[in-house]
Amino acid sequence: MTDADPTALSWYRRTVMAKGQRRKPRDAASGWTSSPVVCITCSTMLAAVVGSLIFAGFSFSLSLEMQPGVVVAGDTTEKALSPQPGGQLASVPDGPHASPSTTSTTGLAPMTTKHFQATAQAASPPNDSQQKCTKVAFLRIQKTASTTFGQEIMSKMCGKTGQICSRSWDRCSRGMGKCSLPFGYYHLEYRYAREFVSGPGRGCVVTFLRDPVERIMSEYFMLREKHRQFLTFDQWDVHAADLRDLDAILGIKDVHQSFHQYLQHPGNPSRNRQTLYLLGFQRVRCNATRCGGDACICEQDDSGYPSKAYNWDEDGAVLLENAKDHLRALDAFGITDCFDQSIKVIAPALGWDAEAALKLAKDNHALHVWRPVMEKARQIRPSGSATSVEGQRRLSFNGPGSNFWREFLHDDVRKEILAVNRLDAELLTFARKHFKEKHGIECTDEA
Repeated sequence: MTDADPTALSWYRRTVMAKGQRRKPRDAASGWTSSPVVCITCSTMLAAVVGSLIFAGFSFSLSLEMQPGVVVAGDTTEKALSPQPGGQLASVPDGPHASPSTTSTTGLAPMTTKHFQATAQAASPPNDSQQKCTKVAFLRIQKTASTTFGQEIMSKMCGKTGQICSRSWDRCSRGMGKCSLPFGYYHLEYRYAREFVSGPGRGCVVTFLRDPVERIMSEYFMLREKHRQFLTFDQWDVHAADLRDLDAILGIKDVHQSFHQYLQHPGNPSRNRQTLYLLGFQRVRCNATRCGGDACICEQDDSGYPSKAYNWDEDGAVLLENAKDHLRALDAFGITDCFDQSIKVIAPALGWDAEAALKLAKDNHALHVWRPVMEKARQIRPSGSATSVEGQRRLSFNGPGSNFWREFLHDDVRKEILAVNRLDAELLTFARKHFKEKHGIECTDEA
């Protein structure tokens, strides 16, 4: 009996030892059981107790060893605290945290009960999809149909193939349950996407790009009209120093004034956001109060200031070429304006059934025309303009998917947006050309 088994030891003392003390040994003529017999009885019972404990420990250890390092798509229980450069786990500066001792040296938190449900899957040989891509990461840029692809298509297709496409990523709460979204829900830039697919097996990375006018208009009006709280979420990349300013700008009643201040604010990470994400950048500092949407995509120090990560005006040419190189290095990419055709390209690159993925695309994707809000874009005049009488396009509504934000904008406003987001515009032009040359699909800006 060991010191690590107090319950069993107490039972042993109450039963075997107590009985031994009551039964005083006598000589053979007295009829009492002799001392050697008592010892044999004690030894037998002790061996049974120890044996049962060893067997229970072996069974638990075996069940642990049989579990794969895989999280099924949609599992939100595992916590991950990624190593910082140099392989050291990051410390946590703010908010409620669990003890650092609860995090393993690999950066992953201890396995939870859901990990004990996939024993059969662990023994299965890799299928064709898993051989093509063991892990899949979505370089998810805001307002590029990323919700449709990441949460509706990718999660379901990975569930069918058994590929590792989802994992909780917890860089600030250390397993406290606040920051626990599946991996495919995160807005990941190039570094974090590559980090996820590193290690054993072949990792694949994909992304979507969108017309910068459409993307920034969609982002602005979503933050202004519907989800202002997203501005505070760390994965939306607004530095703490700029939160108050941008929140006040979005709250300005005059849409014209509000939009132009938003577009030109130096602390706005929306500028050239697609180029920014393909280049990769240091995220904002972790703060448990900013893990909005249950996601923690952040750094453990103050090194991250996304809106100031690059000098778009002075270094634009070099930055654009680097972004193009990263785009070419991906396993596949899509263009939002040609969503269905993009799924036909991405699916085979990831080893997915193209017809099944396309069906999910048709069932879940549409350009959600929010007419009352899109009409407000007509109030945005060119800078310095007093009225909004000329220049807007007129259109008739024919339902979802047939209209674009740019159809509501004054032509000069559209040009201003493109000027501020020049690198994103050039990146998309390159992507369309590459798409046509490689896949024979022409995805124009009027698609």
